[in-house]
Amino acid sequence: MSTQSLLSEIDLSELTATAPPLIAWKLGLVHTEDEVAAFMYHGGPVSPQASTSGPHGEDRRPDKSYWDAVKTEMHLFLCTDDKRYRELWKRIAALEGKGTTALVGVIATFLGASLGVATTLIAGFVAVCLYGVAKLGKEAYCSYAHQRGP
Repeated sequence: MSTQSLLSEIDLSELTATAPPLIAWKLGLVHTEDEVAAFMYHGGPVSPQASTSGPHGEDRRPDKSYWDAVKTEMHLFLCTDDKRYRELWKRIAALEGKGTTALVGVIATFLGASLGVATTLIAGFVAVCLYGVAKLGKEAYCSYAHQRGP
């Protein structure tokens, strides 16, 4: 399976269900995956959806370092031929037609094992990266990811 095949399997609305702050990008309130991810990590701004709920307690979102690690790994996975991801590509190929949520789960599980973190902690960040590559296209995403660095 290739990145292009992966992109053809992605349903943006399913990604938004996995990472609700993606709505801010869809509505033009933010313009990059980093701006979306900031809503999802500790110390970042409160997402627009959160403003409808009551007072906010302790910030239980994951640390920014998880976002940095996921976007680095996603760049390597999507934009390079790094052999560490061959097994992941095989797992994704086996999921053909299973849906975007399954794709996010498999990728987050693989990366979580590699990074030593729980799948649930990084699934939203994986969804943000996939949304970025689907929105920008592979070449633009990879160029942008390479320029910004980790």
